[in-house]
Amino acid sequence: MARVEVYTERVVVQLTASEKALSLHRRDIVIDRSAISSVLITDDPWIWLRGVRSPGTHLPGRLAFGTWRNLTGRDFALVRRGRPAVVIDVDVPEGAEENRGWISEHDAFSRVIISTTHAPELIQALRLEDDGAGEDERVFTTDTAE
Repeated sequence: MARVEVYTERVVVQLTASEKALSLHRRDIVIDRSAISSVLITDDPWIWLRGVRSPGTHLPGRLAFGTWRNLTGRDFALVRRGRPAVVIDVDVPEGAEENRGWISEHDAFSRVIISTTHAPELIQALRLEDDGAGEDERVFTTDTAE
């Protein structure tokens, strides 16, 4: 069960050891909040997966952990059967895909899909405006499991 932390300037998806192993991803996912273009809740996250899995784990209809590559870039999925999901679309800066030797603070995913039972609370936290909070102040924290 991943832990999603919403800060004033970024969103951090902290993966568990098993999720890192299944997704073949070594570190947590970090998204720049100013780059988020849209966020929505879906009851069927499977229709939001784009492209081909590379790398990761996919058991059709059961779970999808990892990176999906497509014509518009790379997507990251943490999808489990029977749970609603939050789909976060991100505007990726130009040149982010070519600059693979440099690991930036933010990941270059164009879409992040996270299954969570706390989807409405996560959406609400992402809608909150910056009200003068400090740079590293946490706005919201949730686990993807119940």
